[in-house]
Amino acid sequence: MKKRSEKTQKFLHALPIAGLVLLVFAMAALWAVALSYAIGVYVAWGSAMAFLTLFGLSFIGAGLCAVSVRGFIVYMRKVWYDRWPDAPGADFFMRGQDDAGSTVKADKKSETVLENAKTESTSVVFKPKYITLQNIGYALLIVAVIFVIASAAMGSLDADKWVEARSDYLTSHGWYAESEPIRPQFSPNEVTSIKVEAPERKIIVRYDTSATMVTISCYNLYPDEYNIAREYHGTSLYDITVTRTEEPAHDADIDKMLDLCFQPNRIEKQVIITIPAAYRDSIEIIADDVIYAKE
Repeated sequence: MKKRSEKTQKFLHALPIAGLVLLVFAMAALWAVALSYAIGVYVAWGSAMAFLTLFGLSFIGAGLCAVSVRGFIVYMRKVWYDRWPDAPGADFFMRGQDDAGSTVKADKKSETVLENAKTESTSVVFKPKYITLQNIGYALLIVAVIFVIASAAMGSLDADKWVEARSDYLTSHGWYAESEPIRPQFSPNEVTSIKVEAPERKIIVRYDTSATMVTISCYNLYPDEYNIAREYHGTSLYDITVTRTEEPAHDADIDKMLDLCFQPNRIEKQVIITIPAAYRDSIEIIADDVIYAKE
């Protein structure tokens, strides 16, 4: 029973260790990814504002990583090996360490030896250690705050500034810096069917009792992304065809890294067709994976 209790205690005390290890890896990943994107964005966009924002984020990851490593070492030394001093790895964590988990060694140059001729006694005074994981972590976080404040002063909190920052990069690839909405309207008395060929887009059909015109709503991420045409069959009757054209190339290595710049948001992924409710049965919808909105 006692042995089982000890296993339970070790399991419970191991949970914070797992949490600290995950935190260390997460912050290290944030550091590496944010630093990579800071360099990539600066090369592609040439924007100091975007660079400082991501560079500051990388320093936040680095600072929290250092603080997390210190927390892990202190926990192992003061909690885990305090309870189980014979556990594997005790020699590494328990050998003369200070609060930051770094090895304390006597430095001959940093000692002040006071000799007493009568008693022949000596006194050793150690200089405080300033270069510790904790202090390094705090210093990195302070630097991160400076970068973030600088980026905010350059307009990083303004969405329009980000559109402006990526404008030249996107337009050079044949894309709009900001999507352009299109809202063509048609008379419901003349439309017989609507065919949509738009892979990777959601087709949403709305029957609206207050609508008087057939409306097709979508967003162009690049010029002529949607080709909307009429095919007449009779005097005034016609079918509508909506075709999404091929995207401009963005397959360079830096483009793959910044692929999010070319991805539509939740609204831009939709093609919304609004039809007057009275014409529900007279206008045919031809498309894959159609979603009919609730009335």
